[in-house]
Amino acid sequence: MLYASWRFIELELLNLAKGKNFWCLMVEQGEAEVEPELREVLNRITVEFVRKPSETRSVKCCKAFAGFKSIRSYEELTDALSRCKVIFVLITTTFCPYCQMFKPIFARVAKEFGGMAAFIEANADYVPEVAEEFGVYSTPTTITIVDRKAVDAVVGFMPYPHFRGYVEEVLKYAKCLSN
Repeated sequence: MLYASWRFIELELLNLAKGKNFWCLMVEQGEAEVEPELREVLNRITVEFVRKPSETRSVKCCKAFAGFKSIRSYEELTDALSRCKVIFVLITTTFCPYCQMFKPIFARVAKEFGGMAAFIEANADYVPEVAEEFGVYSTPTTITIVDRKAVDAVVGFMPYPHFRGYVEEVLKYAKCLSN
């Protein structure tokens, strides 16, 4: 039996990323043994970083959402992540005046671009795990997610023309909006 060292696993993960999966074959065939803690780390790394490019492309721009949706659970966000390539998450709080001013702008832009991206509002008072996930401490904050990765965070209020232009640029970058 082979026992894995951290350096060996690191090298094998690099090989796996290049398409060489010697280590995985040995583990599957029972010729190598991995401690449960290392197996958990390997599984997490594999899921997060060693995705085939075709899996990332299989997520459509987003036909599932029209307008914007207020979520009340973290599961609703993960559902959107599995169905949409581009997601704008507005994190608000109940008594934030700038949040209340920005919500109609967010909704208006969501109505315009609803078939191309998901627009989600998460109230940190009711769904604090979403704010924690993205390290948000100020509201309003708009998190931009492309291909299941947070690519940008905009803190504060934005006037309609600025937010609309921002959304257009992100959708062009993600190839969900033609020039």
